Amino acid sequence: MRKFLLFLLLVCTLVLGTLLGTQPVEAPGTKPVAVPPLPPEQKSIMITAVGDIMMHNTQISAGWQPASGSYDFSAFFRYVKPILEKSSFAIGNLETTLGTDPKEYGGYPRFNCPAALAYNLKEAGLDLITTANNHALDKGISGLQNTLQHLDEAGLLHAGTARSQEEKEALVITEIEGINTAVLAYTYGTNGLEPPAEYPFAVNYINEAQIINDIKKAQESGAQLVILCLHFGEEYQETPNKLQTALVKKCLQAGADLILGTHPHVLQPARIYLLPEEDSTPGTMERAHFVSYSLGNFISDQNGLPRKAGIILNLHLTVDSITGKPSFEKAEYIPIWTRRYIKNGRVNFEVIPIEPALKKIRAGETTEFTVAEAQELQQAWVHVLSCLDTQNTRIALASLFPAEERTTTKK
Repeated sequence: MRKFLLFLLLVCTLVLGTLLGTQPVEAPGTKPVAVPPLPPEQKSIMITAVGDIMMHNTQISAGWQPASGSYDFSAFFRYVKPILEKSSFAIGNLETTLGTDPKEYGGYPRFNCPAALAYNLKEAGLDLITTANNHALDKGISGLQNTLQHLDEAGLLHAGTARSQEEKEALVITEIEGINTAVLAYTYGTNGLEPPAEYPFAVNYINEAQIINDIKKAQESGAQLVILCLHFGEEYQETPNKLQTALVKKCLQAGADLILGTHPHVLQPARIYLLPEEDSTPGTMERAHFVSYSLGNFISDQNGLPRKAGIILNLHLTVDSITGKPSFEKAEYIPIWTRRYIKNGRVNFEVIPIEPALKKIRAGETTEFTVAEAQELQQAWVHVLSCLDTQNTRIALASLFPAEERTTTKK
């Protein structure tokens, strides 16, 4: 036992000596060299936008649930909810007022629908609703105020209309994954209806000087990203007019980063504009700005393929790891189609992502769609790709499937 202990002591001594002998010895008068820290990883965010959210009489009726005696429109959005939920922040344009009085419910020309829609939109993944559009005053100033109240109660941010001068001037600046983001919204008009004289602040109308002033104000208030939502253009026209393009260029020059257009109810082109970086030497650094002149309809009961086909737009931005400044990277779009069908004697509506539906139809994995619906899905696919056709590789069809699994026919 004694010999074993002496042997163990000898082994420990040898090991300790070896370890001590391998320690680096600093030269006299020198200091260890500091290893610089690794730069933080580059962060990216995805902002999603959808077009006009309309509620015609048929849609209101489809949301009625006899068993509970209440309205629920969540089934309209069940197929797009998984897509919207992946976004850092999702925006939609509400083309109806909200209320709780069944006697006031109705579609065109003076829209008003159950306030349950606000909760369903929130559940579907939307974060902010723009309310500056030509239907903002369909039920007068009280309808406008009620709409904002219901959006508040559903937990949805809103931009474009206001209940007070203070609310109008506050501007909507929210944090999206650490990025202070301003969302500004304006409309060309309100179908000839005007706010009462004592409510001049109720609706943000398109006024070039006011928009430019609000962009500057948002930046001075700390906004690192400015999203401008413009309800403008001509209904059912698939190309922007000169007034649209002129206003867009002025707003971009004033500092808008992303511009989202609504109102035509059909798709219009998307474009990327390169402008000099602020405070940079002319001809050197350029910054990309994205514009969608019209997102088309998200859901409606309007007739005609161009009004039933639309997109979910995903805008990808990168955040500088040093300055924290966001920059537009690319835009991807997901073609969608509003399905109107009869089930159990009732009209129903659903927003359908086109590519997954066509893939299932061709693989024989579903018999849910009629032959006519399958044909219209294919036509809608071709129509969307045609409307957004561009040589700019930074605007592209979103990849919902690996390349080898994509079975959808090209244009």
